[in-house]
Amino acid sequence: MKRFLSIAALTFFSIIMASAQERLTISVDAPEGLEQENAVTTLTSNLRQALVLNDAASDGSRFVLQTQVAILSTDITRTAPSMFVTELEISLAVKDTVSHDILSQTSFTVKGISDNEKSSIMDAVRKVKARDPKLRTLINQAKQYFEEHIY
Repeated sequence: MKRFLSIAALTFFSIIMASAQERLTISVDAPEGLEQENAVTTLTSNLRQALVLNDAASDGSRFVLQTQVAILSTDITRTAPSMFVTELEISLAVKDTVSHDILSQTSFTVKGISDNEKSSIMDAVRKVKARDPKLRTLINQAKQYFEEHIY
């Protein structure tokens, strides 16, 4: 009977300790700098999927993934038919909404090409993949900062 009670107590204690440990969860803000609703939806979806793949997704969290998109250039090719080439700079930052600390940040560029400017922007946004190593690194750096400074 003592053995059973001690096993039950240890199991109960380990369950309590496991649930007491917090993990970083991050929600996604709508990207700033994009005017096309389809591009905003696509980028938000890809970023949310990256968080899910790295076990950090949440709908409401004190930690937010904020995105800034800037159009660096839009060029027209000299080929027939003419094509639009758009280069976007995407800046991402995981921020604490309470202390306003930046847990991690990164920036990268993507290019899109299509027969019109809006489609070339959409093509560039589609190139931001959820399994991108830069996104994984961003999330892992945020987790490390969370474990070292917040939790």
